[in-house]
Amino acid sequence: MRIYIIIMLGSMVYLWGIFGIQKVEAEKERDLIVAYEPERPPFHYQEDGEPAGFAVEILEEIEAREPIQVTYIPMSEREAVSALKTGEVEVVMGLSYSEQRAETMEFSNPYYSSSAGLFVPDKSADIGSVADLSNHTVAVKTDSVERDFLQNIRSIQFNETSSLDQAVQLMIRGRADALTGEVTSTRELLEQYGQADRFTVVDNYLAPIEFSFATSSEDYQSLRQLNNGMQDIHNDGTYQELFQKWFPEEDESRQNTWFAVQIVGAAIIVTAAVTFIVVRINRRLQQEIARQTERLNETNFSLQKQIEATKNSNEFQKQILQSSPRGMITIGRDGTITSFNPKATFMLNTEESVVGNIYQDEELLYYFLKDKWERVLHLGEQFLGEESIWTRTDGIRLRLRTYIYPLYNFEQDIVGVMFTFEDISEEIQVRYQAFENEKNQALSRVVAGIAHEIRNPLTSIKTFTDLIPAKFHSESFRAKVSTLVPQEMERINQLIEGLMDYSKSRPVQQEVLDTSVLLESCQLLFERTAANKSVTIDAMLEQDLWILADRQQLKQAVINLVINGVDALADRPSETEKQVVLRNYRQNGNIYMDIQDNGPGMTEEVQRQVFEPFYTTKTDGTGLGLAIAKQHVEENQGAFEVWSKPDKGTRIHLIFPEYQAMKERIDTG
Repeated sequence: MRIYIIIMLGSMVYLWGIFGIQKVEAEKERDLIVAYEPERPPFHYQEDGEPAGFAVEILEEIEAREPIQVTYIPMSEREAVSALKTGEVEVVMGLSYSEQRAETMEFSNPYYSSSAGLFVPDKSADIGSVADLSNHTVAVKTDSVERDFLQNIRSIQFNETSSLDQAVQLMIRGRADALTGEVTSTRELLEQYGQADRFTVVDNYLAPIEFSFATSSEDYQSLRQLNNGMQDIHNDGTYQELFQKWFPEEDESRQNTWFAVQIVGAAIIVTAAVTFIVVRINRRLQQEIARQTERLNETNFSLQKQIEATKNSNEFQKQILQSSPRGMITIGRDGTITSFNPKATFMLNTEESVVGNIYQDEELLYYFLKDKWERVLHLGEQFLGEESIWTRTDGIRLRLRTYIYPLYNFEQDIVGVMFTFEDISEEIQVRYQAFENEKNQALSRVVAGIAHEIRNPLTSIKTFTDLIPAKFHSESFRAKVSTLVPQEMERINQLIEGLMDYSKSRPVQQEVLDTSVLLESCQLLFERTAANKSVTIDAMLEQDLWILADRQQLKQAVINLVINGVDALADRPSETEKQVVLRNYRQNGNIYMDIQDNGPGMTEEVQRQVFEPFYTTKTDGTGLGLAIAKQHVEENQGAFEVWSKPDKGTRIHLIFPEYQAMKERIDTG
């Protein structure tokens, strides 16, 4: 019976050998495209433009034993994984196993076992273990085992890179307090950069790492050939030779460990004393396990707290976004809308979600971003506080203040655009009412002065009228009546027209203005009010200096400035000459309108605050005169400059582009 069994087993082995040999002989050589990361010494890197390293030589030995022809392509790990999924490569070298990756790929038997370590600068005394990483920045490779291990540590900050080499460089440059990475490659990279003596390993075993060859989930042929080749080089000793070549220190350590095990085994057999030592060691191990278990429980409890805090933080951020009084919209680099808060939905009167749409398809976003998108995304420019009018689809006009600026990730790379806006219609209305109140106060002062101006020509007209019955037959009298009465009536008409033009409210309407006419009308309106305070208003005017502006706004601005000048001179001694001068002139293609007085002037401190609304040095002032004047000038593309010294007076420059020069620039533009 025993002989029969032996014969059967021998026959089976013989037949398996025959068919196995025939199968191998029948298997044709196939091309195998292998992706590898070129900056992972000593496993795989580039030397003189060719792949080299421990894993490369292992694959070369497998290639010599299996019917495959290997072609190497250098890629980052992330690119290689993506290429494997799309079929651009058949094998990725040097991947570590994870449950997530196992869903889409297969892994060969590991060719090297290692671990993730924690590296810190030698002078770093506050990081002694993983538990000390809170509130510190750690350089780490994206999508790595060590990144997954550390992600739940409270208050830790990551500086993530696409390769271990970049992470090492970040730590060397001081942009991270610590580094986590595979121990062997990290040490090799620090040696290459001549920085090994500056850093130390405080925790040598954060998580186990095993390097394998990865194939797609359906490529069982490549997986079988890789595993067969690995088995062959293990059996014939080739793997041990390669390991000793690339890791002589680790090989010597393995041999020393084996020798120590033999000694301990012999000692256990020979003497009972070793048993006692083993018992003691066991007790100590139990105590250490208990301590480590307690530590793990504490860490687990801390991680649970951190997870809960993170959830609360995310919820808090969501509440802030939803409660913001501004409309907030974020857009990715590809132009896709990534978020759209409820306030934006309400203000734009839309019920459909636009998240996922291209911003060019949304009328509001395209209107505001069409000229700014490239400048914000590629140059990092910001456009803050710009005001515009937007008409919704239901016909309602909104006055919007917009803010457009880049979105940055943790590495300060621009990843998109932030667009926020708010409805300032009520604010504009309040501002308009304040301006109207200020204008009405100025108007009441102008009317008081004009009343006397109108009374004088009326007195002359009345006098001539009373003398008509007695002197009508006098030719000289009739000549005077026909000359002087029309002149006095024209003066009254000018005063009334100027007053009506100043007092009436209307929308902003720019027109071509002769600055001399504008300044002259302001002088006419206010010279009697000024004369009542012993102030003279002189005009040094040049004709045909044209600008494009809103007549009412500029007249209000000039009158406000004249009022300020007259008020500043009112308290000067009566024997002092009190003068306000209005002047216009051309300079460097611009038209200047100056309002100058010889009053007490202003200190630097007053000048810093003088344009703030409601700031005033007068007991009965509103503090809006200069703010309104500056607002009106700037709304008409003008500039507002102030020169003032204590006891030297004040000079205001209103500067506008000359209309003809502006027209020529537009025509030739």
